Amino acid sequence: MPCRTLTFRLSLWFFSLCSLCLCGENSFADQKNPTYADDVMPVLRQHCLGCHGNDKQRGGLNLATFAAAMQGGSSGAIVTPGDPDKSRLFTLSAHKEEPKMPPKADRIPEAQLNTLRLWIEQGGRETAASKAMAVKPKVDVSLKGVTKGKPDGPPPMPQLGKLKTDPVVRGRRPNAVIALAASPWAPLVAVGGQRQVLLYHADTGDLLGVLPFEHGQINSLRFSRNAKLLLAAGGRGGASGKAVLYNVETGAKVTEVGDKETDAILSADLSADQSLIAVGTATRMIRVYNVADGSVAREIKKHTDWVTAVEFSPDGVLLATGDRNGGLFVWEANTGREFHTLRGHTAMITAVSWRIDSNMLASSSEDGTVRLWGAENGNQIKSWAAHPGGAMSVWFAHDGRLASTGRDKLTKLWDGNGAVQKQFEAFPDLGLNVAVTHDNTKVIAGDWTGSLKLWNAADAKLLASADTNPLPAAELLKVTEQAVVAAEVKVKQSTDALAAAQAKAKQATDSLAAVQANATKMAADLAAAQKAVTDHTNAATAATPQVAPAKAELDKQTAAVAATQNKAAALEVSTVAYAAAAKSIQDAAAKVPQNPDLAAAAKAAAGTAQQQATDLAVAKKAATDSAAAQKAAADKHAALAKSVADHQAAAAEAQKKVAALTPTVKPAADAVAPAKAASDAANAAVAPVQAAAAAAAAELASTKARLDRLKSKPVAQK
Repeated sequence: MPCRTLTFRLSLWFFSLCSLCLCGENSFADQKNPTYADDVMPVLRQHCLGCHGNDKQRGGLNLATFAAAMQGGSSGAIVTPGDPDKSRLFTLSAHKEEPKMPPKADRIPEAQLNTLRLWIEQGGRETAASKAMAVKPKVDVSLKGVTKGKPDGPPPMPQLGKLKTDPVVRGRRPNAVIALAASPWAPLVAVGGQRQVLLYHADTGDLLGVLPFEHGQINSLRFSRNAKLLLAAGGRGGASGKAVLYNVETGAKVTEVGDKETDAILSADLSADQSLIAVGTATRMIRVYNVADGSVAREIKKHTDWVTAVEFSPDGVLLATGDRNGGLFVWEANTGREFHTLRGHTAMITAVSWRIDSNMLASSSEDGTVRLWGAENGNQIKSWAAHPGGAMSVWFAHDGRLASTGRDKLTKLWDGNGAVQKQFEAFPDLGLNVAVTHDNTKVIAGDWTGSLKLWNAADAKLLASADTNPLPAAELLKVTEQAVVAAEVKVKQSTDALAAAQAKAKQATDSLAAVQANATKMAADLAAAQKAVTDHTNAATAATPQVAPAKAELDKQTAAVAATQNKAAALEVSTVAYAAAAKSIQDAAAKVPQNPDLAAAAKAAAGTAQQQATDLAVAKKAATDSAAAQKAAADKHAALAKSVADHQAAAAEAQKKVAALTPTVKPAADAVAPAKAASDAANAAVAPVQAAAAAAAAELASTKARLDRLKSKPVAQK
């Protein structure tokens, strides 16, 4: 394929110069109101019909009749009513574009060019009696440059009261989520259906507005890179296709393109500078339209099957397209020249998505894989089996992660290397489309049944489900009011259930505490009794050996007492006798004081009597001391004997207590496990009931908040 675009190749045949040379100027029937028959045909006959007439139609173009000329050639329409600068009939003839017409010749005279210009500006009438063709007003939404990152100012969101919220169509069941897009900078999600676009708030799940799409089924949705515009594309299979651009804030239709489409548009995208809309259809054609006037800027015929995926790179430099046969290409956005052919997929390309820096392209396919491609050299960087049976959609988040969904009914979040980070709950049917919100915190996906779910990207928790078959606003208000009443009943029931569960848990906990206390007391009492048996037995055992020595000591002291008492008694007798004898002698000596012998005898007798008295006192004291020692020995022996007896008795009593307690301890201990199980079960039962109560309260709060929003929402003017 030459580097020259296909459009220019076909246009090369357009306006081939006839063999006649320009000799002069034509005369016009009405130079102020030219017509095709009277004013344009003479110019075309003179310069063009030799190659573009009934006999020969280079490039598929026949200018011999008005109808044939308006049909255009194989490269598209040549006249855009009202805009000569977008009409190749004029721009090529005026040598404003390549290839210049007539080729290899001077430009046709200025007067004839003025006739062509004026005729196009006035709507291109066929005859004086004809009405001018509808002149499509120019739309200026193009940007002077492409700004990377988030634009300044608040993110565009639908303005309350500007968009209608009543559905254009309400079916018997929800629509399959064939088209889905998330705003790049706002909490806004667009879902396509039959003849309408539904706009949802990504945080609350509320329906913010409905955009009518009268052209049939919506197959593709794209937000502009600055989030101010929404492109919806689709149509009627085998009949027509349209791509419509809407203002996000007001819901107003900005423009539409697709006059050349004879089949439904399957995928479409708006260029970063908002000047071009690229569409892919079942005709295997990529057609690029000018947003300003809806004219065809270029056509690309490389694909061999339906063009199912189209997306401009964020920087506006490249255009990626994929087809039903697995063909995947990258083109220069402004020229249509082929940039890369990306080979690897073996089945239909279901989606393409550029990373925000435009350096990497992701593609998903019915072959089940997601692949990453380098934009610079077109090499495959990564490939992984994402969804068995088919990967139906892929989306590059701002943070470089990717989300995908597929025929396995699962939606997944991957890191930039293809490692799965989160897997979300399965859909009822195959997943069709996926997107990630502007702040990378939520993943949205929809399936064939029309189920649309919004999950938290951090923990895969389901945050909301949106209705893809919404009720009219009045009915929705009524249903929401009923939902509030139902939610209040549910809260009351769940609160009562929670109170009952908590009471049961407390009862079970108290019962467990009592059983545990009883088991503890039983075990402690048994241990104390067993210790008493041991302690008293040990004490008796320790005291028993001391009893015999104490008895021997007692016997010894008893014998000693008898001996000392006998000695004292004997001394007492002799002492009395000595005292009497001494007195007798003293009395005799007193009678005979002159007898010295008798006086000496009396003195000696008195000394002996005194000694006897002293000895008697000593003997009596010894007898008293011996009696005291005997008593001490007796007391010690009695104490030891009593101690042994007491300890033996206490040990016997403790043993009886052990015998009585032993049968009760095990049942008390065994009762703890079932009581604990009952307590654990009762307490565990509280958590789900508490969660249900919390969920019911949250649902009530959410439903009330939704009701308040519905009541406060202004009604869009008819």
